[in-house]
Amino acid sequence: MALLLHPLQSPLDKMTDYLRDAQLIHRATQERLTQRTTERQAQGKRGNGQPGAEHSALNRAVVVAAVGALEAFTEDLAITAQEHYPSAKPPRKEWYAVAGPNGMVQTPSPTNLRKLFWTFFRYDPMPAWDWQVRVSESETGGTNTWPSGTAQLAGADAFAFLDTMVKVRHGFAHQDKGQLKVHSPGIASQTTGGKISIHAHHATNAVSVLLQYAVLTTAGLAGDLGCTNNCCTRQFRWSTAMSQAGWEPHLVGTPASVLVRKTWRNPPPVLQ
Repeated sequence: MALLLHPLQSPLDKMTDYLRDAQLIHRATQERLTQRTTERQAQGKRGNGQPGAEHSALNRAVVVAAVGALEAFTEDLAITAQEHYPSAKPPRKEWYAVAGPNGMVQTPSPTNLRKLFWTFFRYDPMPAWDWQVRVSESETGGTNTWPSGTAQLAGADAFAFLDTMVKVRHGFAHQDKGQLKVHSPGIASQTTGGKISIHAHHATNAVSVLLQYAVLTTAGLAGDLGCTNNCCTRQFRWSTAMSQAGWEPHLVGTPASVLVRKTWRNPPPVLQ
């Protein structure tokens, strides 16, 4: 019997496109940092040096692009699930639009994401959210702003991470004069003057969490709708495009990677 793809595979495949801009900006930023370090070493200087203002701007751009991917993927997942599970679809009304100018996640805050899935499927994705992120000492009680470890954010903490990321995007995109307070480790820090700062590990986390969100939310919705990986006939699968997009480093060691290893077809060796 031929192995069939899971009905919700398509949004995961399209995530390589949705997240492309964020990943390309992130990659360019990392390359600039590496070049800077190499130049300093050639000059006999120690350390990486203080990143310039352009790096902060690029890090912010990664977060902005990642939030756009969050909106696009969520809309795609909800619409795809409607198509495959018509019994879960309420009557079509203008105010029930998933995408478009009246879409429910034009601002993809975690509150709106939960409302969307609850409205259409009576499914709350928040219990499935469990991110692993890089953090600095300053975000966990110390003073050093360089990333020094990881943190596990589940439930309300995972919600706070997404909420902060969307608020940061809103503030930078609309050039808000009043900066918002941020309280979620791994996505933003705040100076003593109240200015929000986005560092390199924050940009990395924005990309990583979006991939973790895609894997965990899709699996949770699939299970809630009753389409699981039983009998190996309807499985999610890892694609060459995902590897080419560089997904593996962002998923290694996360709960999402465990799920991929255990339930997906053809998981990459690094996740096994």
